[in-house]
Amino acid sequence: MPAVTRLRDAAERAGVSVSVVSRVLSEDPSLRVREDTRARVLLAVGELGYTHNHAGRALRLRWSGAIALLVPDMNNAIFAEVSRGVEIAAGEADLVMLLGRSEWLDPDNSRAARLCQQGRVDGLIVQLRDEEKSPEILGMLPPQVPAVLINWHQHRGLSSVAIDDEEAGRVATAFLLELGHRDIGLVGGFEQTSTARAREIGYRRALADAGVARRAGWTTRLGYTPEAGRAAFAKLLESPPLPTAIVVANVNAAAGVLAAARDARFAVPEQLSIVTVHDTWIADHTTPALTAVRVPTYELGAEAARTLTRVMHGGRKQHVMVSDPPPVVVPRSTHAPGPYA
Repeated sequence: MPAVTRLRDAAERAGVSVSVVSRVLSEDPSLRVREDTRARVLLAVGELGYTHNHAGRALRLRWSGAIALLVPDMNNAIFAEVSRGVEIAAGEADLVMLLGRSEWLDPDNSRAARLCQQGRVDGLIVQLRDEEKSPEILGMLPPQVPAVLINWHQHRGLSSVAIDDEEAGRVATAFLLELGHRDIGLVGGFEQTSTARAREIGYRRALADAGVARRAGWTTRLGYTPEAGRAAFAKLLESPPLPTAIVVANVNAAAGVLAAARDARFAVPEQLSIVTVHDTWIADHTTPALTAVRVPTYELGAEAARTLTRVMHGGRKQHVMVSDPPPVVVPRSTHAPGPYA
């Protein structure tokens, strides 16, 4: 008996639509039905002896059962946690994850476009490179391919998932204020980067809430790499005096700041306290170990996979803020009491 006929028979027996039967059998995570309805469908299917054929379904719907996560740097410790979250959540939706580089979207590369055109992936999760601006991604994505941006706030044309970056920046700054620091600088990311803007807003909010004036010369916006961190510290040295504490918006840049401070013979934390956003293994292996704000990076990846699955099944575009667990400081060895303690 043809599969469609068997689906129709099961739908009639369960008193639901053919679509509901198909989505129950495929364990569609976006389907919202009562548990007794789901049980009634499964009972009807069992009584009719219908076995759901995943391969046939994939051929009919032209689905591959795979999604791709594209990140700028596969060796980045931050993206390793994101990848783990995507992979586990994708597996729960019966999808496999391919890992690639964001440059696959470049016009002169087009690997992502070929993967989509050949039907080898059903959707994309994309982390923009820091130097890219939001509107550019729309022209880079293959047409009609479901996609979700991660670490981006409120994209107009695409679904996006981000952590509460503003709160992360605020928490880092508030921690230093509570230690008695008032002269606090910020080593931020590129101005066009969504996360960098949000973390700077959090930094400014914490200072304003404490009634502390912000010195413009103590803010840099040079990027998230170790090299950018070194360059940022050098720029701060050009406008003495140096602040007594620095919030660094990214742990990779913080490693560069720490190395540059050591080269300039600044004692950390005795002369300079440093708190960074992102608690990865790097933070625990610098000398001294970096005090860091832990953010829900794994949960970000998992929610990105769930959001993409909803979009692939016809769900509306949406922005998801991952705020659980909330940002929290992990104290290590790069902070000390400030002059106003």
